[in-house]
Amino acid sequence: MNVFEEIHHRLSSKTRIRSLFKDVHVEDLERIISRMQDVLQEKVEARNKIDEERQAKLENIEAVKQIMAERGISMEDLDHLEVASTKRRRNVQRFTFEYQTEAGNTVQWDGSTTGRLPRDFQSYLDRTGKKRLDCVVGEE
Repeated sequence: MNVFEEIHHRLSSKTRIRSLFKDVHVEDLERIISRMQDVLQEKVEARNKIDEERQAKLENIEAVKQIMAERGISMEDLDHLEVASTKRRRNVQRFTFEYQTEAGNTVQWDGSTTGRLPRDFQSYLDRTGKKRLDCVVGEE
């Protein structure tokens, strides 16, 4: 049982509260109750603020819906715009590269001029001092 569950259990029954505070002076109990009321007031104010923000947002949504209706725009129209704008194609030019492994085998690899390389290809470039584009044998 965590601390909150333990406190909730103790404070959920008048009998348990009495037994919990049986040796506490009245002034101390009044101070505890006052602090609890302050915490309650803070919680109520926070909830009211969230409710006000939610209500303002709903009013703004209704205003936007009204403007959209006046101009003949539907939610489907917005969906089509969003889909069209988010589908961007990457223009990465791809090539076929040819290189030799340390064992002397000739290997062809399809890729671009950016990004990570196969380990054998990278070691070939390091060994020979060539650039990626020097190894291009064809374009896809």
